[in-house]
Amino acid sequence: MGNKRYERKIRNYLINKDIQMKIVLTNLVYMVIITTVALVVLLSPLFQDMFLSDSLDVQYKAAETFLTLLKRLVPAVVLVFVLVFIHQVLITHRICGPLVNFTHTFQRIAEGDFTRKVCLRKGDYLGEECEKINVMVDSLRHFVSTIRKDHGKLVTLLEEILGRVEDLDTRTKLTESLNIVKREADLVEKDLSIFKIDEHQA
Repeated sequence: MGNKRYERKIRNYLINKDIQMKIVLTNLVYMVIITTVALVVLLSPLFQDMFLSDSLDVQYKAAETFLTLLKRLVPAVVLVFVLVFIHQVLITHRICGPLVNFTHTFQRIAEGDFTRKVCLRKGDYLGEECEKINVMVDSLRHFVSTIRKDHGKLVTLLEEILGRVEDLDTRTKLTESLNIVKREADLVEKDLSIFKIDEHQA
């Protein structure tokens, strides 16, 4: 039971495994290169004494110092790498979490649903981008709502015009023309109906 909870927590931190692992591994590779270069520069005098000195005493002392440093440096370097790995996972989690949230919102927008907004957790990055996306969603919802209202007015107006025509011949011709317009308006209404702009909309 405890192991399952632990695995679930790890999975929660690896929201987008592909992106997160690429970032973390790239950073770790850079760290390995930097650490290797730093160690070579720092320990090069000892290497020279161990392999190039003519004195056995100097070689022995250099080797002893090298082994002592190695015993101390290896655990420290491993600990630093573990801490950096954990830190990178946490940082990428704060970036990838919002990205996943953005993706879900964009999918809903693509389906014509403008009711979903991006909500970030405390400490998440990309807060400014989140606000811009939410403003965009609000604007789109407003535009569609305005178009729907204008369409409703148009349909009402067409029906009123049809009701006012008294002359039978004029009425027939006008009815045919207005019916064509109304069919087009109905098509527009059908297209607009895919957009969801109200939480309570069926």
